Amino acid sequence: MSGLDSLAGRLQVEVRLQDGVIRAVDTRLQRPLAQLSRLLVGQTAEAALARLPLLFSLCAAAQQVAALRALERAAGWPAEPEVERGRSQLTELELIRESLLRLVQVWELPLPLERLKVLLELCRRGAARLQPLTALRAAPLPADPQLEETLAELAAAWADLALPAPADWLGPRLSRWREVALGGPPPAVFDPAALSALLAQLRAGDARAEIAGAPRITGPAAIAGMQATAAAQIEQHVGALLQRTAQAIDSLQQPPLPPAVAGLDAGEGVGLAQTARGALLHRVRLDEGTVGAWQLLAPTDWNFHADGPLRRRLCGVRVVEEDSEALLRALILAVDPCVAFEVKIVHA
Repeated sequence: MSGLDSLAGRLQVEVRLQDGVIRAVDTRLQRPLAQLSRLLVGQTAEAALARLPLLFSLCAAAQQVAALRALERAAGWPAEPEVERGRSQLTELELIRESLLRLVQVWELPLPLERLKVLLELCRRGAARLQPLTALRAAPLPADPQLEETLAELAAAWADLALPAPADWLGPRLSRWREVALGGPPPAVFDPAALSALLAQLRAGDARAEIAGAPRITGPAAIAGMQATAAAQIEQHVGALLQRTAQAIDSLQQPPLPPAVAGLDAGEGVGLAQTARGALLHRVRLDEGTVGAWQLLAPTDWNFHADGPLRRRLCGVRVVEEDSEALLRALILAVDPCVAFEVKIVHA
């Protein structure tokens, strides 16, 4: 394994079973955030930004945009609204691409291959037109008829699809879990309005995915809400991913501006970007033009917190022991980690 490969991280989920009941869920997300930070601290803003594509393969555009927003705020270079909207378009195009691939490859969305290729190619073409905005202090792009045409084609291609409801194509796959009743509610939803509280703990060196000691969820996991059975929960997660994809396509014509972050210190910047899995956050502190601190929180950090939705929904749940690993894997895939994962069943 190379040094860069080791930065991807790994998720381990250990479940203790006794008499067919899940007694405990131990979720351990191993992400070398301190090592990532060391690779960026001491770099100029330009050099740090150039390193990011080497560190992140998934959600690469969102990582760049969140980092850009943090660096530019820290340096006192606020981007113009037209630039920020273009960057939001770029992250939405990446979200659409990654969501479609996930829906087809993992959940077998009945989308014909040729139509999938068309959608992915339109996302690629649109992203290529927006790529100049991934530079520090980027200027607004001139009017671009090719970009407008590409986004219009993407919207038309999506509108032309006649996709079935998730229950119709997932039903047979989930039927054996329709009687598996889940436990308590998941954590509250991550709200950008709570950034001031999060900022205080990040400044103190506490980079846990918590706010006031409590976990949060983000992305399609938050849209899915609380469902009674395992089958319904998975179905809602996949449906939420499909819903978020449709929302992203709609938003391309009127992309949102990133939320304002109040109370930043001099030389401090926070950047947010949306990914297929939820909100991504970078916090940067610049000291005399070089990076003095770099922290990030990705959707997987929130959604796979030790006291996150897996533990809260599964503790006390009765399962068929022979089917427990398959069920756990399906629930983990539905929450959608951005790292490889493994499941271990311990029989008490």
